[in-house]
Amino acid sequence: MNVRAVLYVISLLVTLIGICILGCLPVSWFMNDSPTDMAQLAGSGVIPAIIGILGYVIWRPKSAMSYKYQTREGFGIVALGWIAASLAGCIPFIFVSGFTFHDAFFETVSGFTTTGSSVIDNTLVLFDGSTLGKGLDDLPRGLIFWRSVTHWLGGMGIVVLSLAILPFLKVGGQQLFNAEASGISKDQLAPRIASTAKILWGVYLLLTIAEVFFLMLGGMPLFDSLCNSFGTVATGGFCNLQASIGGYDNAYFDVVITIFMFLSGCNFILHFRALQGKALGYFRDEELRCYFFMTVFAIFAVAYSIMGSEIITSAGKKVEGTFLNSLRYSSFQVVSLFSTTGFATADFDLWPTFPRLFLVSLMFIGGCGGSTSGGIKNSRMLVTFKYGISQVSRCLFPKSVTNIRFNHERLDNSIVHKVLSFFFIYIMVFLISSFLIAILTNTDIITATTGPVACLGGVGPGLSKVGPACTFAWMNWPAKMVLCADMILGRLEIYTALVIFLPHFWKK
Repeated sequence: MNVRAVLYVISLLVTLIGICILGCLPVSWFMNDSPTDMAQLAGSGVIPAIIGILGYVIWRPKSAMSYKYQTREGFGIVALGWIAASLAGCIPFIFVSGFTFHDAFFETVSGFTTTGSSVIDNTLVLFDGSTLGKGLDDLPRGLIFWRSVTHWLGGMGIVVLSLAILPFLKVGGQQLFNAEASGISKDQLAPRIASTAKILWGVYLLLTIAEVFFLMLGGMPLFDSLCNSFGTVATGGFCNLQASIGGYDNAYFDVVITIFMFLSGCNFILHFRALQGKALGYFRDEELRCYFFMTVFAIFAVAYSIMGSEIITSAGKKVEGTFLNSLRYSSFQVVSLFSTTGFATADFDLWPTFPRLFLVSLMFIGGCGGSTSGGIKNSRMLVTFKYGISQVSRCLFPKSVTNIRFNHERLDNSIVHKVLSFFFIYIMVFLISSFLIAILTNTDIITATTGPVACLGGVGPGLSKVGPACTFAWMNWPAKMVLCADMILGRLEIYTALVIFLPHFWKK
């Protein structure tokens, strides 16, 4: 791998992060943050911008010929770029609010990977040994906005964004796009990768603007609408209220956000084709049909299981478990966790065992390939299921040829094997992480298992001590670093992150 070529692009990514932090200053001023907070936020943006520019000067090509980017460089830029972006992006949390490095890094990784797990509550221990003493609602608005921006940048992908707006890099775009994109297939919408990246970001921006419009139409302030739209379209889950979306206690907001969470869990290529007048693609896509029908089934199954019992909202309000209330809170939580967004309107950790187990199962699966969702993805689950059926069938017909089809096309055995190995590695990472969390925190089995599920799948909240009414602030720093690794592994689809640990990867 050409290390200089990789560091050259990463320097530009770090510069971009610094510029984005500085872009939060007008919001900080408009929301009446103190001059001290604004000055600290400005310094937080200047530092990564300067570091990035210095790196660009040091590692830029020495001749007129640009670097050549092959597969190894593509994986290196994506894997190391996300870590570098998280290191740069955590500076505002340290400067503005005095977070310790590990807490700032956890919050930033959670933001960029669109996980939504948080350490922010009044018990959070700061760098000077004191406690935060306040919740999310009391932090400077500029910092809260940057926290939401990390979601929006990470949702479609920082590297894909770079491909869209920095074509002068002359980087091997196909390698970066393949390393960044998720799912079984990576359809290219235009002859040039930069054009494909612009199309995907255009759809992403359009969904964001549409949600902001509908939320404001219902009376939500602009700042809140932006923060919650960033968290929704990125399927991230960072809300500007400590009680999440349940803090608004507004059925209209619940419906709007539920719809956009579902749309954000769909393949964005289908959205683009629908805008071209090819809306029938939604119905023809096998993965989307699976995603839709599983969502509908889960909503009614969970609603039936909680109907008649008292529902506690995420803001602590008690609600009668009527049919309509059960359907309202069930639909929001099912779509939120299935799309791996992680918003909450109810404390689902207090629900009976069946709906809790059902919701955890949905966390494992996640949304569709080509979306901003995390998890294993519906496409991989379908292929794994079909492969299992085919192997059972071969017990009766040993000489039959395995023929796995997806969207009416036969999949090569190499793709099927890659899906199966992904599934195996995903489960192994989950088990190893669960054991590590149990050892490091000596916590209960539900916390030790659902914490890694929530972080690896990019969901956010789990159950028990990491449930929707809790945060990860109580964990020690080694446990938080384990979960940070889970978040990065899950966001980079396992392979992209693990490949950098192979000795041959670093050889030229």
